[in-house]
Amino acid sequence: MPKARYKKLSDAFPHLKIGDIILVHTKGSWLSRYIRKTTTSYWSHVALVFEVIENSTDYPDILLIEALDRGIEIHRIEHYTRRPDKYDIGIKRVPVLNDEERDKFRGFFLDAVDTPYDFSRVFSFFTKRIVDKIFGTAVVNWITKHVVNVDQFICTTFAQRAFYLAVSKDKRDKVLMREKNKQLNFLFQMEEISPKNYAISENAIWLYNPHR
Repeated sequence: MPKARYKKLSDAFPHLKIGDIILVHTKGSWLSRYIRKTTTSYWSHVALVFEVIENSTDYPDILLIEALDRGIEIHRIEHYTRRPDKYDIGIKRVPVLNDEERDKFRGFFLDAVDTPYDFSRVFSFFTKRIVDKIFGTAVVNWITKHVVNVDQFICTTFAQRAFYLAVSKDKRDKVLMREKNKQLNFLFQMEEISPKNYAISENAIWLYNPHR
């Protein structure tokens, strides 16, 4: 596992920026356990830093935006950090983003608030893994094309779309979290993505990672 920039979560907080990736490991959740087992990953959820608000303390107020079962919502990062018995979080950053591109996130975020969660995508995501083993990538691509609703999200597709739309065309390859594969069509590359892809992607660097 690549070395993280900060050893403590509290050390990372003052340096967070809009668009930083929050990876979440939920303890005691059957769905989180299933996602981790299926994707062979420690992480089961992805959120993004929506806003960093300076205050009179050493630690800014940090708001996250994420796709949950109720839709796209905004929460304080304390939703996760105040419950270490229930959550572990890691933090990554896409280093190619500049300040102007980070500002573009806000427009996409606000347009997406209250967008419904795509439960059918969660179901198809796991079933297509079985299909891929039996019938191959071509069949998986066909299923993806006919099942995916690009107007709805799960946590990982929401984050990936935000990165893709925020940057100029010449930088888009540098914000894709899935490893390039010529067998995967573009829709698959953008929409079929798991927390593991964010964790292992070389297009994002670790700021804080409690998992070794």
